Amino acid sequence: MRLDRLVAKWAGTGKRRTRELFESGRVIINGQVGGDGKILVGRFDQVQVDGVIVQDEIPRYVMLHKPVGIVSATTDTEHRTVVDLIEEDWAPQLHLAGRLDRFTSGLVILTNDGRYSESLTDPSRKVGKRYLVEVDGEIRPEVISAFEAGMWFAKEKVTTAPAVVDMQRTTQCQLTIFEGKHHQVKRMFAKFQLRVIALHREAIGDLELPDELGEGEWIEYSPS
Repeated sequence: MRLDRLVAKWAGTGKRRTRELFESGRVIINGQVGGDGKILVGRFDQVQVDGVIVQDEIPRYVMLHKPVGIVSATTDTEHRTVVDLIEEDWAPQLHLAGRLDRFTSGLVILTNDGRYSESLTDPSRKVGKRYLVEVDGEIRPEVISAFEAGMWFAKEKVTTAPAVVDMQRTTQCQLTIFEGKHHQVKRMFAKFQLRVIALHREAIGDLELPDELGEGEWIEYSPS
């Protein structure tokens, strides 16, 4: 939104009165006198008029270690949500940058910055999500080959991007995928009659779940 329109909306003034506010140096944006009302302001720009705050929203970026049983949602009538774990007055402003199902643990990102969350979830960006996966049988070479080649999902009519597989033991691997299809990891293994018995997200892109962050705990961080 243009700065002058933001100020006019807040002050309830017409064009002439709004222009006078700018000409007299009474509009401050990010600590500087806002002499040009035509500039565009973002959601996190601080704006003051006569010392009164018009807009001062703080960008929030949260890493949370989701336990099994917690719902990846902002509200839920039956279960505790990831937002419920953040006992701060600003928590309701947050949204999720990618979800985990109730029975999957690990890294969840929450933010009030829509552009940032889009940078993590936009399919065209191919941001990798790394999981530690335990299944109820042997992960055979043909399974690994199929994952690394990409798999056809008839429901979505897409072939997944080649996954990265790092075997830990015969029934466990680290799996990095580059989409976020519904229950994608479980569906990939189900094609080979393997049932996922434990699923834990360790990383999203360059964001690693900190070792010291216990289940249900969270920290704020800077995207830079």
